[in-house]
Formats: sequence, C-alpha cells, structure tokens
Amino acid sequence: MQLFKNKNKGPRGEARARRFSIKPYSRFIIFSLVVLLLMGTLLDRLYALTVKEGADYSSQAEKESISTIILRGKRGTIYDRNGLVLAYDETCYNVEFLRDGDNRTDYDSAVYTESLLEAIEIIEENGGKTISTSYIKRDDDGEFYYDWSTKNEKTITSRYRNFCNACGFSIPKNADGSEKPISEWISAEDAYLRLRKAWFIPSDLPYEDAIKVISIRQEVLLNDYRSYEPIPIAYDVNMATVAKLEVLKLSGIQTAKSTRRVYPYGTTAAHVLGYCQGLTESNSETYINLGYSRDDMVGVSGIEAAMEKYLTGNSAEHHGLIELKTNANKSIIEYISNTPATNGGDVTLTLDLPLQTVTEAALEHIIADINAKQLEKIDPDGDGVYDGDYAEYENIKTAKTGAIVVMDVNNGNILAMASYPGFDPNWFVNGLTPEQAEYLYTSDEAAETTPTRNKAISMKLAPGSIFKMCTGFAGLMENAVGLTETISDESPYYLRDPETGELILSNPVKCWTTKPAGHSDQTVVEALKNSCNYYFCEIANRLGIDKLKYWAEQLGLANSTNVELTGETQGIIGGQAALYDYTKLHNEQATSMPLLVFNKLCKMLEGYQHIRGVESDTAAIETCADKLMQLQDGSLVGKGAAIRKILSEELGIPDGITRSKGWVNEITSLLNELQWRSSFTIRTGIGQSILLVTPIAAVRYAAAIANGGTVYDAHIVDRVSDANGELVMKMEPTVFNRIDAPEAYWDAIRRGMAGVVSPEDGGTAGSAFSKEFAEMGYLEKISGKTGSAQVGNITIDIQNTSWFVSFAPNDNPDIAICVCIPNGLSGSSSAGAIEEIMTYYFKKIDAAVPETLIDKDGMLP
Repeated sequence: MQLFKNKNKGPRGEARARRFSIKPYSRFIIFSLVVLLLMGTLLDRLYALTVKEGADYSSQAEKESISTIILRGKRGTIYDRNGLVLAYDETCYNVEFLRDGDNRTDYDSAVYTESLLEAIEIIEENGGKTISTSYIKRDDDGEFYYDWSTKNEKTITSRYRNFCNACGFSIPKNADGSEKPISEWISAEDAYLRLRKAWFIPSDLPYEDAIKVISIRQEVLLNDYRSYEPIPIAYDVNMATVAKLEVLKLSGIQTAKSTRRVYPYGTTAAHVLGYCQGLTESNSETYINLGYSRDDMVGVSGIEAAMEKYLTGNSAEHHGLIELKTNANKSIIEYISNTPATNGGDVTLTLDLPLQTVTEAALEHIIADINAKQLEKIDPDGDGVYDGDYAEYENIKTAKTGAIVVMDVNNGNILAMASYPGFDPNWFVNGLTPEQAEYLYTSDEAAETTPTRNKAISMKLAPGSIFKMCTGFAGLMENAVGLTETISDESPYYLRDPETGELILSNPVKCWTTKPAGHSDQTVVEALKNSCNYYFCEIANRLGIDKLKYWAEQLGLANSTNVELTGETQGIIGGQAALYDYTKLHNEQATSMPLLVFNKLCKMLEGYQHIRGVESDTAAIETCADKLMQLQDGSLVGKGAAIRKILSEELGIPDGITRSKGWVNEITSLLNELQWRSSFTIRTGIGQSILLVTPIAAVRYAAAIANGGTVYDAHIVDRVSDANGELVMKMEPTVFNRIDAPEAYWDAIRRGMAGVVSPEDGGTAGSAFSKEFAEMGYLEKISGKTGSAQVGNITIDIQNTSWFVSFAPNDNPDIAICVCIPNGLSGSSSAGAIEEIMTYYFKKIDAAVPETLIDKDGMLP
C-alpha cells in the first residue's frame, strides 16, 4: 500500500523536477558562498569579543567574588539522670527557593511564579504551610495595610525603606533631597498591585494565594545580596511533599535536610525542659551578634533557655562554611570548599524520669481531689449556688494549680519538679494552633492558672505553719527558749502596747485547736507536733523580727536557690525593709502595701489642694507622696516639721495651714501603716504576715533540717558533654550555708516533724494518710509538717494555701518533698501527694517495683 505519493512522477512532476533542478557546479558555488558568509560572521564576532567587548568581560571577571554560606549544627540532646532522652533534634526536610542571580528577565520571573504556585499547592495538599512574612496585609474589610511587626518608629522607617528599595519602589523626596514622611510613601494596596503585576501573578488568583507568593518573593528580594543562598519557604514538610517536589524538579524549588526539636514524653517535665522558639524583636540583636540567624530557634524557658549556650549549634563557634565563587549577580560559578558545622553539647539532668512521672501524676491527682472536696463543701448539690456557711460569698477560689519538688537532701539535686497545669513543648516547634494559644494564654482559665509558668520556682506564697520549724530553731539558737522549757497555750495571744503596757485586744492570734484547755506544757517538739500557734507567737515575740529574719535567711528561705532554670524568684521575710524600704520609690517595693498607701496618700493630698482651691498637679502630688513616704524608716517620731516642709516645697502649702488643719496627724496615721509592728512579728512566727517563700526554697529548707544543717544550692543539671562525648562541665554540690548547731536542736525539730505524721502521737497530719500506707510500714519512716496559710478573707478557710514538707527515711534521710497547692483547703489536704510519691520511693528501695519506664503514650497504673 502506497502511503505517500511521489509528486515528481508523471508529466507534471517531471516538469517540476526540471524546473527546480540544480547542476553540480552551481551547488558548489552556493556552498562556498555560505561558508564564506559564516566565516565572516564568526570573524566579526571574534573581533567583538576580543577587541570591542574584551574590556567589558575583563571588568565582569573582576567582579567575581568568593561568597560563603554558613552551616549550623544540631542542637544538643537533654537526658535524665538515667540516660533517658528528654529532648533531641530530629532530621526533617524544608522546602527552599533559590533564584539564579543571572535569571532576572520577565520570562524568568513568570517561570519562578509558576513554580512557586505549584510548589505551594503541593505543600498545602500534604498538610504543610508556607512562610507568611509579607509586610502587606489585608483586614476583614478588604483594606490593605503594612504590618512591620514592631511599634518602634525608627525600625518601621528602616524596614519600609528596605522594602521599597528591594522592590524597586521610589521613595518620594523633598526639594532639598530629604525623604518625605512615610505617610506619602507607596501604600500597601499600590505595592500589592504593582508586585502582582511585576511578578506575573495571575489576575484571577485570590489575595489569600497571591500573598503567599509575595511573601516568598519579598524574602528573596530582601536577601538579594545573598541570592546564592536558598530561602526556606516551608518548614518540616512530610516525605510525600519531598518526593513529589523531587520528581517535578520545579524551577528554583529544592528540598533540604534540617532539624526539628522533639520532646518524646510530651507534657512530662515540660516546665523543667522549657521550649524553643524563633528569635523575637526583643532578643534578635543579642543572638545575631553571637552568630545566630533570624530563622534560628533559641531556648525560651527552662533548661532550653538556661543552658542555651551549651545546647545550641547556631552560635559562631559551631559554624561550618561552604565557600563558593559567584559572579556580579551572585550566581554560583563554582563550589570551592565545605567545612561541616559542629553540633551543640548534650546536657544531663539530675531529674529521674520515672520519679518525675509519678510526681506529676501525684500533683494532678491531689489537685483534683482537693477541688472535689471544696466543691462538695460550698456547692454540695452542684447547682452552681454556694450553700451553707459559704452562701454569702461569691467567686470562692478552689484548687486549680500547684507544684511539687523532690530533692536529694545530701547534695541539693532536684530529682523531680512538677508544676500544674502543664503543656506540651512540642506545640511550639511549628507554631501554636489557635486552640493551643487559647489554652496557654488568652482564655480566662489561662489567666488564672498560667500553664507555661513553672510554679515550683516562680510562685511565692505565705508558708503558714511549715515556717514554725524556723521559728523554733531560731528560738533555740538565740536562747529565747530551752529544749525542755514548756509553754502552755493561753489563746488568744495578746500583745502589750510598747508605750502604755496595756493589752492590745484587737485582732489577737488564736490557736487552731478547739480543745478548751488548748495545748498544755509544750516543749518545741510537742509544739511542732501540735502546730501550736500560741507557742510560736511567744517565741517570735521573744526573738523580735530581726533575729527571726536572720535565721530564715540562714535556712535559705529568703534567697534564690540558684537552680539552673529561668524564672526563679526569691522569698520575702518580714521586717521594716520588707514592708517598706524608704530608700526606694513606692513602685520598687517588695510587696503591694506601699502602693496601696501611695494611692491613699495621693488622694489625701488632692483633697488638701481642693480645700485650698488649688488645681491639682498630678506629677507634683505623686512626687510629694513619695517624699513623704520616704520619711518612714521605722519611726515617725519628731518628723512633723519634715512633713510640713515637704508639703510646702512640693505643693506650696503654707506651714500655718498645715498646722491649723491637723494634716500632719492625718499623714502620720497613714504612714504608720508602713511601720513594722510587733503584731507583724508574731504572725511572721507562724508563717503569715509579710512572709513569702517558694516551693523550691521550702524543699531546700526541709532538706537542711533533714541533713543536720547543710543548706545546699539546688541543682537540676548534672553535667554537660560536647558533641564528641567529652566532659565540658560537671556540677558538684554547692553549699549555700552550713549551720553549726548542737545536734540536739536538729533532733528536736526532726522529732517534732515525725510527731506531725504520727497517728499514735496525735499529730496534725496523723490521720491524713491511708491505712494501707501505714500498714506497709511507710508512715513510720517519714517526717513532715503541714501548713495552712490564710489567703484574703480569713473567714473563708477553704481558700487557704496548702503546704506539706516531708523527708524520709527518718533513720537516714535521703529525699525531701515539698507540696504547695494555692487555695488548697488545708495543709493536711496535700498528704495524698506525699503518700503517692513516698510509696513509689519506698517500693523502689524495696525492689518491689521493677525499674521500668512508662511508655510516653501509656497510662499510669
């Protein structure tokens, strides 16, 4: 079968062939002419290259330069004391965009936009998301605006200028060449429309998709001086995304290995470990000066922040380097060398992960248990209306938060540290979801419970009766009371007026017992066992606040424990300086009382000016109030003239008017609220008044009693090793203070604490533990002390702060525990947490429980 016909066959075909036939010699002539023509063209081009354009190419060659790409190491791993991994860097993949510096035509721009749109679609359909860094935004009403991520006017102008220069937008100038106000620079809407056109973004593409392309290309332009370095456009994408992009080979799109932080046990030890986030406006300059890039992650809290300099692989000393040759457009010509980065160091903690897991569970359980008991008291029928004794109150606070710390009494090492409620540090790795942000920060519940705050080190509250060991020990050391001396409870405890000697009958301290005879003939041991308020008020009164404060400081209650964590606060022990320090302004004080007095005083001074018919000057009144308050150094006797002088100099009030109106007496009466009194001292002796301690300081205090007077600094870091396993730093026990005291004194305090938990001795917490705990023989091996610190309205005892400190075993103390539950009903209410932790501890010693770790997704039995 003939598929194609030969058109030259037949009469017409042969005629056509004769007409277009060329003789052999003619073909040779044509070929020669073509060759000569081509040779001429080549010679002309060669002349242009070597002579005409030689200088240009020589100049271009001189613009070639050596450029570098900084490589960064992995972040180090965090281990518990047993070598279990608590945090590590895992390999992941990012999507990057690399524009060839030589490809700057409109055609190239259109191709890159098409590639980006396809890449974005692939990333999103596989669950990823691209960067969203565009300065251009649009609100719900469709109005465009700039978001410069700062309120600093200088920074805004700088970023606006860089944006305009990078995108090719001219900045309007005045006649003298100076820049016009930024309000006259290109608007966000005009910039958006021009960039869409310049980058060939399809006109039918909605804003939500177009702005993704603009975000990426904005980053490219802002980093044009390093256009040989790829820009990450999507972080931590899945393998489906990687596979599809690798197959498609889209122009400018590539994937690269990176790392992400992983916390394998989720919420466990979250407050200890902390979390990592990107740089912020407030810290970026500091870290960039250390060699970090703006895209790097840094530790924000906990160990991640405290040990940042050891863990990071981003600082300059860890940098690796790729050297490459680039042309004037920063397009890569040649790779020269590659020096790998070094990884960050590994940090091993003193934390015991199995014990940590038990401690966190114990804390959650005890808070739920206390909360249920409280609700049963105030709202037994569950209808949301307070009943019985609580019917007249509103918004009674119940247990919702708390902390537990477990310490090795022989070296200060933290074995477990729990804070409730918790969070999952993995949430921060790729950014919080709206639901997570609400739980952590924006909800009413978050405002009350502050889930990210480590309450074990940052929460300071009145300690209640756990402070009585300090009062008793101070009394013994200062000979204010003897070991065998007895004091009987004659509640209420009345003070005498220091000037008149008369009894002060208002608001006396009473003991908690309801027995008619009270606590009779008590030594310090029995007073601790019974937690007798009367006894410790008397000892505090004998001591005075200065001596009481001194021994609280010696026992570490007023000082930082220096634990290797961010956010630790320190306690406040009473005295004039704690109540009001006249060397500081009202807003620089340790407590809120000076602020209350300041506000009252300002209102009083405004009233004086109103009486005089003088317009109030707020600044002058506030200055006057601060100066008047600074007269309170512990006594106002003989300072009437000083008060009148300040009123005259600051507010122009004549001396005669001040005298005639009796204003000195009014001001003195108010300032007396800032004067330390003996009534404050006796309340300090029972753990109330101007007295605040943290859970970590309280456990250190209990540990010092257990070990016989050595107050250790707290440590939660055991050692640091470099990436090769070489030891960089080993934490040794650090002694904050060593108290030289007769062993009989320590023994008395410890026997009193043993009595607290003894049912046979009728201790205040003797009935708080389960029958099973006692039958296993564990109760007789522990000592403890409860504390019920009054909060706010003292008639609502349900809101008391619950404290419980304990140590074990009695014959050779090893661990100390502190439980603190704000609004926790009573001290003995926390006994369940002590029991749960001590049961695990004793069973571990008895080898009754194998050393196994609960799976991160498992449940406690």
